[in-house]
Amino acid sequence: MAMNFKIFETEGIASQYAADIVRKQFNNNPTSIVVFALNDEQKHFYRQLHEEIAENPVDASQIHIFDYDSASADFLNMGMVKDQLHSVKKTVDIEGEIKDKAKTKENKGKLTMFVGTLNADGTVGYREVNADSDKGLLTAREIVLLVTGSHKADVIAKLYSSNETNTDFEAGNLKSHRMTTVILDWQAAQGLPTDVRDYYYSVFS
Repeated sequence: MAMNFKIFETEGIASQYAADIVRKQFNNNPTSIVVFALNDEQKHFYRQLHEEIAENPVDASQIHIFDYDSASADFLNMGMVKDQLHSVKKTVDIEGEIKDKAKTKENKGKLTMFVGTLNADGTVGYREVNADSDKGLLTAREIVLLVTGSHKADVIAKLYSSNETNTDFEAGNLKSHRMTTVILDWQAAQGLPTDVRDYYYSVFS
């Protein structure tokens, strides 16, 4: 399983850690193409990302963002380029959308990172984002999932115990991805076995 868990005490700390990963991605790859579909996790995350970028400015001149969250105001406040900020309908073919709007010689139209969440019903980001499709979000080089709250402990339990390919459980398909990081607060982490939860919490808290 290529899925890694990171566990932190609070939603705020978990969001800060996720934001730091994204800010470093922007710094390390100034031609990044990143999809955001954070749904109910977006409030804390975008605030933390704004603070990260304010403290550590990034060159956004070639970054392309595909935004399922309708968070254009947040991204513009972070200094993202308006013409490279793409609002995405939830039923869109994201691979085709990227090739149409963001493909350049430098980035070759490849999705660099997907930043999203798991919903309590096991869907990813939003129900229509094709998370289990080889033409959808699984094409991302890296997947980062922010999952917080006690109401998501059950879906984390199911994720941990599911097979790597399970078309009936959308989140389970992400386990076949080469690089998926699941960032949890302590409440959502209650869905993990006690020994697994305690190990990852002691390492990353």
